[in-house]
Amino acid sequence: MSDLNELVITEDDYRQFLKQRLRLKDSQLAEEVETVGFPFLLTSGSELLRSFILSETGFISTLPDRLKMPDRGYAWYLFSQAVKEIHADPKRMHIIYQLQDDYKRPFKRFYI
Repeated sequence: MSDLNELVITEDDYRQFLKQRLRLKDSQLAEEVETVGFPFLLTSGSELLRSFILSETGFISTLPDRLKMPDRGYAWYLFSQAVKEIHADPKRMHIIYQLQDDYKRPFKRFYI
C-alpha cells in the first residue's frame, strides 16, 4: 500500500471545472454551486463531482490494466475502497485516501 494522499477541493476549483466542462457563464454557475454545497453533492452521488474527484486524484491511471473498465461507476466503486476520511462543508471538501495494492471487485452481474 502507498502513503496517504490528500485532495482538497474548494468551491472555486469546482466552479472552474464546471465552467470548462459545461461551458457555462459565471452568472449561470454561481447559483448552482452556492445553493447546493459539497455535502449535498457528495451524498446525492453527483456524477460531475465524482468525475472531478477521479480526474483530480488521477486514480484511474493508477489501476492495473485488469481492473480498468470504461464505466465511471466501476472506477468510483474502486476509489471508494481507498478513501479513509472525507470532511465536507458547503464551501470546501477534504478527502484523505490511500491507494491499495488490490481492490475488491463488485458482483459480476453489475459490470459484466
